[in-house]
Amino acid sequence: MATIVDLNAMLENIQTVLENANTTTASPIDLSSNLSSASGRVKQIYKVHPNRIRPEGNVMPFITCFVTGKSMEDQTIAKSQLNLKRKGTVSVDIVGAIWNTTFQTADTDPADADIHYLMENVELALRGAENLSSSVLWQMPSEVKYYDSALDEQTNLRCGVLTLKATVYY
Repeated sequence: MATIVDLNAMLENIQTVLENANTTTASPIDLSSNLSSASGRVKQIYKVHPNRIRPEGNVMPFITCFVTGKSMEDQTIAKSQLNLKRKGTVSVDIVGAIWNTTFQTADTDPADADIHYLMENVELALRGAENLSSSVLWQMPSEVKYYDSALDEQTNLRCGVLTLKATVYY
């Protein structure tokens, strides 16, 4: 019988993995490890598109995750589409954001280092959670891209987007 992929459960499990890593005693790593005092600790872990989060210093640093797509392919031959087993690859973007108004010198920017540490910590936390829901066979981060935006003369927003690919059978 045909089933569906519970995408919301997958996002909730990613959120739980990251929340569990958001403590100083987390294993294998604390999400806030190596962040500068200007950025502080990760304040919130969401499961919404980042456009829904207002760019305000009091909510950052934050992490959020959302599904960007799902590819599907047939895995069996069946009498009907309803009985056909499928393999899917779910793409989830995990966004980390750092707000930093502190520049120590003209040639260093602690926000750059902080966003790199944050995204490395996110990847490491996810490496310990292969199965994100009952239907996920395997998940693996595939890339991280970095962005920045100057909100005013002294305020900079740094973001990292980690793309996670999860293999599901349904």
